[in-house]
Amino acid sequence: QIIFDAYINPKYKTQMLLEEDLITEHSNVCVDDLRLKLVWKDDVLTDAKYEAVGCGVFLASCDLAIDLFLNKSKTKISKLLDLYFKMINKKLDDKNIASLKKLEKLQVFENVKVHLNRLECASIIYRAFKKAL
Repeated sequence: QIIFDAYINPKYKTQMLLEEDLITEHSNVCVDDLRLKLVWKDDVLTDAKYEAVGCGVFLASCDLAIDLFLNKSKTKISKLLDLYFKMINKKLDDKNIASLKKLEKLQVFENVKVHLNRLECASIIYRAFKKAL
């Protein structure tokens, strides 16, 4: 339901015309394509929007990640991204498992690796934010 809601009613998805400073990322295996605009004040993410085409897992991961990362520092976002990456790739240790609640709604992608093609979909937002940091 969380994925469906984020897919049907995205908060941050928009249409961007020839904007500068866009981060682009796309899938290596399907049509998922992302154009991401991030606004920083000092080291804090103050605004974000994206334009994207793709599947529900991909689009929901974009919206849910932005929702989690807004008003957080680059350092905090980097730590959350690392935890997210470990979670979707099933590489969590006991310490990380206890920290999963920090991912809030992004936890919905915990078992995405069961369908390897969906792992790519959920990884695109990770790669885009890593470029920004």
